[in-house]
Amino acid sequence: MARERSRRRTIALAGALVAAVPVGTFGLVLLSTYVSGGLAWLLGLVVGVAWIVGVVRLVGVVGCWVAILSVALWGGALGEVIAARDAVVLNTTGVTTSARITAAHDHPESKHPDSTYDLADEWGVPIPNGTVYGGLHSHAVGDRLTVRYDPRGVAAARTPDDIDFSKDLAIAGGLDAVLMAAVGGLGVAVVRNGRPRRVPFSRVGGVRGTPRDSAHP
Repeated sequence: MARERSRRRTIALAGALVAAVPVGTFGLVLLSTYVSGGLAWLLGLVVGVAWIVGVVRLVGVVGCWVAILSVALWGGALGEVIAARDAVVLNTTGVTTSARITAAHDHPESKHPDSTYDLADEWGVPIPNGTVYGGLHSHAVGDRLTVRYDPRGVAAARTPDDIDFSKDLAIAGGLDAVLMAAVGGLGVAVVRNGRPRRVPFSRVGGVRGTPRDSAHP
Protein backbone atom coordinates (compact mmCIF):
# COMPACT_ATOMS: atom_id res chain seq x y z
CA MET A 1 0.00 0.00 0.00
CA ALA A 2 2.77 2.41 0.95
CA ARG A 3 4.66 1.51 -2.22
CA GLU A 4 1.58 2.25 -4.32
CA ARG A 5 1.15 5.66 -2.68
CA SER A 6 4.82 6.43 -3.31
CA ARG A 7 4.40 5.37 -6.94
CA ARG A 8 1.40 7.66 -7.37
CA ARG A 9 3.24 10.60 -5.80
CA THR A 10 6.18 10.03 -8.16
CA ILE A 11 3.87 9.95 -11.19
CA ALA A 12 2.10 13.13 -10.02
CA LEU A 13 5.40 14.93 -9.42
CA ALA A 14 6.82 13.91 -12.81
CA GLY A 15 3.60 14.99 -14.51
CA ALA A 16 3.68 18.37 -12.76
CA LEU A 17 7.31 18.94 -13.78
CA VAL A 18 6.56 18.04 -17.40
CA ALA A 19 3.49 20.32 -17.51
CA ALA A 20 5.42 23.16 -15.87
CA VAL A 21 7.79 23.39 -18.86
CA PRO A 22 5.38 24.80 -21.50
CA VAL A 23 3.15 26.52 -18.93
CA GLY A 24 6.11 28.28 -17.35
CA THR A 25 7.76 29.17 -20.65
CA PHE A 26 4.74 30.73 -22.33
CA GLY A 27 3.11 31.96 -19.10
CA LEU A 28 6.14 34.04 -18.09
CA VAL A 29 6.34 35.59 -21.56
CA LEU A 30 2.63 36.53 -21.45
CA LEU A 31 3.09 37.94 -17.94
CA SER A 32 6.04 40.09 -19.03
CA THR A 33 4.07 41.29 -22.07
CA TYR A 34 0.77 42.24 -20.49
CA VAL A 35 1.47 42.74 -16.77
CA SER A 36 5.03 43.46 -15.65
CA GLY A 37 8.51 42.47 -16.71
CA GLY A 38 9.77 42.75 -13.13
CA LEU A 39 7.02 40.49 -11.83
CA ALA A 40 7.77 37.96 -14.57
CA TRP A 41 11.45 37.98 -13.61
CA LEU A 42 10.61 37.40 -9.93
CA LEU A 43 8.15 34.64 -10.74
CA GLY A 44 10.69 33.07 -13.10
CA LEU A 45 13.20 32.93 -10.25
CA VAL A 46 10.65 31.24 -8.00
CA VAL A 47 9.72 28.76 -10.75
CA GLY A 48 13.40 27.95 -11.35
CA VAL A 49 14.03 27.21 -7.67
CA ALA A 50 10.83 25.16 -7.44
CA TRP A 51 11.90 23.22 -10.54
CA ILE A 52 15.26 22.32 -8.96
CA VAL A 53 13.56 21.21 -5.74
CA GLY A 54 11.04 19.15 -7.70
CA VAL A 55 13.66 17.33 -9.78
CA VAL A 56 15.75 16.62 -6.66
CA ARG A 57 12.67 15.14 -4.97
CA LEU A 58 12.00 13.06 -8.07
CA VAL A 59 15.48 11.68 -8.69
CA GLY A 60 17.30 12.22 -5.42
CA VAL A 61 20.47 14.17 -4.72
CA VAL A 62 21.91 13.30 -8.14
CA GLY A 63 18.95 15.22 -9.58
CA CYS A 64 20.51 18.51 -8.45
CA TRP A 65 22.90 18.51 -11.42
CA VAL A 66 20.16 17.35 -13.75
CA ALA A 67 17.93 20.18 -12.51
CA ILE A 68 20.59 22.85 -13.03
CA LEU A 69 21.17 21.71 -16.61
CA SER A 70 17.40 21.60 -17.14
CA VAL A 71 16.95 25.16 -15.89
CA ALA A 72 19.68 26.33 -18.30
CA LEU A 73 17.89 24.58 -21.17
CA TRP A 74 14.57 26.06 -20.07
CA GLY A 75 16.17 29.51 -20.00
CA GLY A 76 17.16 29.06 -23.64
CA ALA A 77 13.60 28.08 -24.54
CA LEU A 78 12.28 31.11 -22.66
CA GLY A 79 14.57 33.40 -24.63
CA GLU A 80 13.36 31.94 -27.93
CA VAL A 81 9.70 32.38 -26.92
CA ILE A 82 10.43 36.02 -26.11
CA ALA A 83 12.02 36.37 -29.56
CA ALA A 84 8.92 34.80 -31.15
CA ARG A 85 6.70 37.17 -29.12
CA ASP A 86 8.73 40.12 -30.35
CA ALA A 87 8.35 38.91 -33.93
CA VAL A 88 4.55 38.81 -33.56
CA VAL A 89 4.44 42.28 -32.00
CA LEU A 90 6.71 43.78 -34.65
CA ASN A 91 4.76 42.17 -37.50
CA THR A 92 1.38 43.36 -36.19
CA THR A 93 1.93 46.75 -34.56
CA GLY A 94 5.55 47.58 -35.37
CA VAL A 95 6.73 50.65 -37.24
CA THR A 96 9.42 50.58 -39.91
CA THR A 97 11.83 53.50 -39.93
CA SER A 98 15.30 54.53 -41.03
CA ALA A 99 17.10 54.92 -37.72
CA ARG A 100 20.45 56.56 -36.98
CA ILE A 101 23.07 54.85 -34.84
CA THR A 102 23.86 57.05 -31.84
CA ALA A 103 26.24 54.70 -29.99
CA ALA A 104 28.14 51.49 -30.70
CA HIS A 105 29.21 48.99 -28.04
CA ASP A 106 31.78 46.41 -29.15
CA HIS A 107 32.20 43.01 -27.49
CA PRO A 108 35.41 41.53 -28.96
CA GLU A 109 36.01 39.29 -25.92
CA SER A 110 32.75 37.38 -26.33
CA LYS A 111 32.69 33.78 -27.57
CA HIS A 112 31.03 35.14 -30.70
CA PRO A 113 32.35 38.73 -31.00
CA ASP A 114 29.64 41.23 -31.91
CA SER A 115 28.49 44.79 -31.37
CA THR A 116 25.28 46.40 -30.16
CA TYR A 117 23.97 49.65 -31.56
CA ASP A 118 21.71 52.23 -29.93
CA LEU A 119 19.23 53.83 -32.32
CA ALA A 120 17.34 57.11 -32.61
CA ASP A 121 14.69 58.28 -35.06
CA GLU A 122 15.12 61.07 -37.62
CA TRP A 123 14.45 63.72 -34.94
CA GLY A 124 17.09 62.31 -32.60
CA VAL A 125 14.59 60.73 -30.19
CA PRO A 126 15.80 57.34 -28.89
CA ILE A 127 13.76 54.46 -30.29
CA PRO A 128 11.93 52.49 -27.55
CA ASN A 129 13.87 49.30 -26.77
CA GLY A 130 16.01 50.35 -29.70
CA THR A 131 19.26 48.46 -29.24
CA VAL A 132 20.07 45.99 -32.02
CA TYR A 133 22.80 43.39 -32.45
CA GLY A 134 25.18 43.23 -35.38
CA GLY A 135 28.56 41.98 -36.46
CA LEU A 136 31.63 43.35 -34.73
CA HIS A 137 32.41 46.81 -36.15
CA SER A 138 29.83 46.26 -38.90
CA HIS A 139 28.41 49.77 -38.39
CA ALA A 140 29.59 53.11 -37.05
CA VAL A 141 27.98 55.98 -35.19
CA GLY A 142 26.02 58.08 -37.66
CA ASP A 143 25.17 55.19 -39.99
CA ARG A 144 21.52 54.53 -40.78
CA LEU A 145 19.71 51.22 -40.37
CA THR A 146 16.24 50.25 -41.51
CA VAL A 147 14.57 48.71 -38.47
CA ARG A 148 11.13 47.78 -37.24
CA TYR A 149 10.32 48.80 -33.67
CA ASP A 150 7.47 48.61 -31.17
CA PRO A 151 6.24 52.10 -30.11
CA ARG A 152 5.33 50.69 -26.67
CA GLY A 153 8.85 49.35 -26.18
CA VAL A 154 7.67 45.83 -25.28
CA ALA A 155 9.41 44.16 -28.21
CA ALA A 156 13.05 44.79 -29.00
CA ALA A 157 13.74 46.57 -32.30
CA ARG A 158 15.10 44.42 -35.13
CA THR A 159 16.13 44.75 -38.72
CA PRO A 160 13.45 43.29 -41.02
CA ASP A 161 15.72 40.37 -42.00
CA ASP A 162 16.02 39.30 -38.36
CA ILE A 163 12.25 38.92 -37.80
CA ASP A 164 11.47 35.21 -38.14
CA PHE A 165 8.55 34.06 -35.99
CA SER A 166 8.50 30.47 -37.30
CA LYS A 167 12.19 29.90 -36.61
CA ASP A 168 12.06 31.36 -33.09
CA LEU A 169 8.97 29.36 -32.16
CA ALA A 170 10.38 26.15 -33.65
CA ILE A 171 13.58 26.45 -31.60
CA ALA A 172 11.59 27.19 -28.42
CA GLY A 173 9.27 24.25 -29.07
CA GLY A 174 12.22 21.95 -29.72
CA LEU A 175 13.98 22.90 -26.48
CA ASP A 176 10.77 22.51 -24.50
CA ALA A 177 10.11 19.11 -26.10
CA VAL A 178 13.60 17.85 -25.22
CA LEU A 179 13.19 19.03 -21.63
CA MET A 180 9.72 17.48 -21.28
CA ALA A 181 10.90 14.18 -22.74
CA ALA A 182 13.93 14.09 -20.43
CA VAL A 183 11.90 14.75 -17.28
CA GLY A 184 9.19 12.33 -18.36
CA GLY A 185 11.83 9.66 -19.01
CA LEU A 186 13.34 10.23 -15.56
CA GLY A 187 9.89 9.85 -14.02
CA VAL A 188 9.29 6.55 -15.83
CA ALA A 189 12.73 5.26 -14.76
CA VAL A 190 12.10 6.14 -11.12
CA VAL A 191 8.65 4.51 -11.15
CA ARG A 192 10.11 1.31 -12.61
CA ASN A 193 13.45 1.09 -10.85
CA GLY A 194 13.30 3.49 -7.92
CA ARG A 195 15.66 6.36 -7.29
CA PRO A 196 19.29 5.86 -8.32
CA ARG A 197 21.38 4.84 -5.34
CA ARG A 198 24.34 6.88 -4.23
CA VAL A 199 27.73 5.22 -4.47
CA PRO A 200 29.06 4.64 -0.95
CA PHE A 201 32.27 6.48 -0.14
CA SER A 202 35.03 5.32 2.14
CA ARG A 203 35.34 7.01 5.48
CA VAL A 204 38.29 7.25 7.82
CA GLY A 205 38.28 4.23 10.10
CA GLY A 206 35.92 2.15 7.97
CA VAL A 207 33.50 1.98 5.09
CA ARG A 208 29.88 3.12 5.17
CA GLY A 209 27.65 0.21 6.08
CA THR A 210 30.39 -1.83 7.78
CA PRO A 211 31.26 -1.74 11.48
CA ARG A 212 34.52 -0.12 12.45
CA ASP A 213 37.27 -2.19 13.97
CA SER A 214 37.06 -1.52 17.67
CA ALA A 215 40.52 -2.94 18.41
CA HIS A 216 43.13 -0.40 19.46
CA PRO A 217 46.92 -0.84 19.44
